[in-house]
Amino acid sequence: MNKKIASSTLAALIIAGSTSFTAFAAMDNGTVVIGDKAFDLAYANDSINDPEITSAVIAGGAIYVKDFNGNWINNVTGETTSAGIIPAVIYKNANCETKFDAADTSVTAIKETSYLKTFTSITNSITNTSKVIYLKAVDQYGEAYDIKTDSSYKVTATINGIPLSDTQVNLTTDNNMAKITLNKDLVENDVIVIKLDKFDKDVTASGAKLISEVSTNFVVAKAKLSQLNLTSEKPVTEFNNEDIIYNKITQNDGAILTTDMIKFNINPKTSATVASDVTVTASLRGGSDADKNDIMISAKSTKEGTYEVTPYVGTTFDAEGTIKAAKFDVTTTVNGIATTIDSITLPKLKVNTKTVTNLVIRNAHNEVIQENGNNVTALVYRNGVLDNNLTVEKLNIDGKLSTTTPVKSLRFNAEEAGNYIVRLSVNGTIASKDIVAISEVTSLASIELGDNITDNSIIANEMTPVYRVIGVVDNKWDKIIPDTSGWTIEAKNKAGTSFDSFANIVYYKHDAKGVIIDATIDDAEGIAVKFAPSATSVNSLESDTTLTIKVGNKTISSTDVITDTLDVTVRAKSKVKSIILADNKISTISGASVKKEIVILDQYGKAITDPTMVKVLYGSKTTATVSYDDRAKKMYITYFGEAIGTDTIVVKSLTEPAITATANISIGDNTNINTIVFNKNNYKVYNDANNDVLDGSVALTYKINDGDIDVPTNALHVISDSKLVTVTTDGSVINVKAKAGVNTATTGIGSDTIITISVLTANGKTDSINLTFSDDVSMVTPSTVAIKDTVDENKDLAGTQLIIGRDEKGNVVNETTGQITLLGVDQYGNKDIDVTTDTTWTSSNSEIAKVDANTGLVTAVKPGKTTITGFYKGNLYTIEVVIPEVK
Repeated sequence: MNKKIASSTLAALIIAGSTSFTAFAAMDNGTVVIGDKAFDLAYANDSINDPEITSAVIAGGAIYVKDFNGNWINNVTGETTSAGIIPAVIYKNANCETKFDAADTSVTAIKETSYLKTFTSITNSITNTSKVIYLKAVDQYGEAYDIKTDSSYKVTATINGIPLSDTQVNLTTDNNMAKITLNKDLVENDVIVIKLDKFDKDVTASGAKLISEVSTNFVVAKAKLSQLNLTSEKPVTEFNNEDIIYNKITQNDGAILTTDMIKFNINPKTSATVASDVTVTASLRGGSDADKNDIMISAKSTKEGTYEVTPYVGTTFDAEGTIKAAKFDVTTTVNGIATTIDSITLPKLKVNTKTVTNLVIRNAHNEVIQENGNNVTALVYRNGVLDNNLTVEKLNIDGKLSTTTPVKSLRFNAEEAGNYIVRLSVNGTIASKDIVAISEVTSLASIELGDNITDNSIIANEMTPVYRVIGVVDNKWDKIIPDTSGWTIEAKNKAGTSFDSFANIVYYKHDAKGVIIDATIDDAEGIAVKFAPSATSVNSLESDTTLTIKVGNKTISSTDVITDTLDVTVRAKSKVKSIILADNKISTISGASVKKEIVILDQYGKAITDPTMVKVLYGSKTTATVSYDDRAKKMYITYFGEAIGTDTIVVKSLTEPAITATANISIGDNTNINTIVFNKNNYKVYNDANNDVLDGSVALTYKINDGDIDVPTNALHVISDSKLVTVTTDGSVINVKAKAGVNTATTGIGSDTIITISVLTANGKTDSINLTFSDDVSMVTPSTVAIKDTVDENKDLAGTQLIIGRDEKGNVVNETTGQITLLGVDQYGNKDIDVTTDTTWTSSNSEIAKVDANTGLVTAVKPGKTTITGFYKGNLYTIEVVIPEVK
C-alpha cells in the first residue's frame, strides 16, 4: 500500500473521481479520508492548510476518496469500495469540525471555541443619577456570549466632545455583561458618547485584531422617580382652619422632586364631608439647615372630620406610571378655645317678664363652638357695682338650665326697673362681651281670647286637647308672658251651670312637630286656654252645647279685673254613622292573616279612631279584630284564618246596631298561595369592621298574592348562609344581620359583599333578594334631603313657609327666631339624619331676616318677606320666611 501521497496527487484524484454507485454515506461528496481524519475538498485544496494535510498523510492510514457521485474510492486501487470499511473520523471543513462514526454514519458536530462576535444590546440609560450602562453580546454562532472583561477590552467616553480619563470610565463584568460606569458628575442635557472595543488579544499587544465594537450616544435626562417615602411629623393639635404639618418627603438622591409635582387624592371618611372641605399642600421646609429641601405635607380643613390623603406624582391618580405614597389620615376637630362672643342687643326688659336671647360663642377662626353652662359666667352690674336684681339664666337647647350641657341661650328677668350691664365671659379665655340691659315697670293692658269657636274643632269625648292662645299686652302694647298664678277662668252654659275642668289656663310651647303642648313658665312661648273634650263635665254630651269662657287676671268678680270672653260650642260626642271595608271578599289560608283598612266615620264626617266603638262578629272558621295604627293614622281590620272553609265577618256600631259592614271569608290550604315576592330593599346593611355591637340589621318583608294574604314566617322556609349571617323572624318580618365575628373578607364578609336571602312556601313558591353588606361610613344621600316638614307653617301655599312671630292659628307669639332643619337618609336606610349644620345658608334680604350660615337659625329683623336658601352638596333648598307686623 502506498502510504505517501502528495497533496497535488490527492487533489487530482478527487477531481477525477466519477464512478457512479448508490451511496448512503453522511459525509459530503468531495471528501478525502486519511486515516482517522477527513477533509472537505475546498479545505484540502486551500494552500494554507497544506501543513495539516501533509501531517495527516505522514501519520499514515488508509486513504479513501468520496467522489461527487457519493461513491467511496480506494486511493490505492482506484476501485469503488463499500462505505462499511470507512473508519470513524473527524471531518473538517472551513466552518467547523464534525465527528463521524465508522461506515460514514452518526454525525456529531464539534464546535470551535466560542468567541465574542457582536455586541447586541444596551440596557439602562444615563441620567443625572444613573451613570451605569450594561452591554450584552453574541458569539460566532449567534448565541449569548458570557462577557468576562479583561485586557482585550477597551472602553472610552466623551462628555460634550471632551474625552474622559481612564479613571473616569470604569469597565467591569456584572452577571455576564459588560458594566461601564462613569465617575463624573452629570447634568441634564449633557451629551455622552461611550465606545467599547473587543480585540483578539491584549489591546496593547502588537498585531491585536479588532473583533467587535459598539458606540452609543446618550443625552442626560431627568432622573425618574420610583417612589415617594413619607415620614410622619406627628402633629400635636389638629384643628379646622389651621395649617397642620402631617408628613415630610425627603429628596431622593439626585432626583429633582419639586413641590408642584406632588398632587393629592382625597377621600372623605366622615359623613357629610367632601374632598373640598380640606386643602392639602406641599411646600419646602426652607431655612438653612441640612433638611431645608424636605418637602412638607400640610392640610387645612374647613369642616371637622377624617380625610384619607394619598400623595402622588403623575398626570392623574389612576394613570399608568403614577407614583403613589402611603396614604394617611387627616383628622381635624373644632378648636374649642373661645375667643369672642357675638354681640347681643336686648329689647327693653319688663320687670318680672322673662326675655330669652341666643348666645353664640366663637373661636379664633370664627367657628361657633359649644361651652357648658358652668364654664360661662354672667355678672350683672348697676351703677358700677354688682347687682342681683337682674338674673341671667343659661339655657341648653331644650330650654332647660345648663350646667354640664352646652349653653344655647340666655334668659333675663329683672325684678326692678333700671339700667344694667351684663358682663359675659368664658372661663379661662379672652372671650367676653358686655350687654346693655334696660328694664322698666309695665302693667297689664288687655287680654284677647280671639273669635268664638263654632266649628267642629271641639267634640265631646275626644281625647286630644284643643288650645286657644291668649294674647296678652302691657301698657306699652307689647306682648308679654304674664305670671298666671292669680288668674282665673270659668266655663258656663247659658243657664249659668259651670263645667269644671273643661277649660284651664296653661303655659304653652310648640313641640318638634309644631304642635302646641303644655309648657312651664321657664320655656313658655305664651299662655293659652286648654280645652279638654274628655273632661267629665262634657264627655257625655249628646247634643251641641255652647259654653262661655271668661278669663281674668284675678278673681272674675274683682272690680279692677281685666277679662275677656269667648263662646265655645262643644259638639255632641261622636257616634258611628258609617262603616266602610276596603275589601269585603277575603281569601286566606289556615294559620295566616289578612289586614285591610276599615274607615269608620261619625256624624261630622270625621274618622273615628276608637276601635271600641264597633264590635266584630264572626263564625268558627275565622276571627277578626279592629285596631288603630297611630303611625299610619288609620284603622285596620285583621282577619285570621282558623280552619279551611268559608265564613262571614260582621262589623257593627255599638250604639246603633243597624249600622254594619260585612265581609265574606274564604279559607283555603297552601294551594291558595300563588306568589311570594320580597318587598324592595334600597339600602345596604352596615357591618362594622371591628365591633359586632355596631352591626346594623335589615327587616325584610314580603307579599303573598300581592299582599292579599299575610302568611307568618313560621309557615315559610327562610334560606340563607348561616356561616355568614344571622336570621331571626318576627311575625311576617325577616331580620338579617352579619354573623358575629364575620367582619372582613377573610372571615367571609368584606366591604360591599352581596348575600342572598331566599324564602320558600309550602307549595313551592319562592323568591330571593340580594343584600349588600358594607363597612363604609354613613353618608347621607343628597337626593333624599328635604326640609323638615314641620317647618312648613302654611301648607295651603306652595313651597315651604316659616312664620316668625305668629303661630299656625295666626295668634301673635313671643318669638324672634325660627330654626330650619334639613333631614336626609343614608345608604343604610337610617332616616332623619340632620344635615342642617352641613349646609351653607344665605338670606336674600338680611334687612328682613338674617340666617346663620352654619346653623340655619333665622332671626327676624323687621316685618316683611324674604327667602332663605340652603346649599347642600350641589342641591338647593329654599324656604320663604315671613315676619308679620304686630299691631
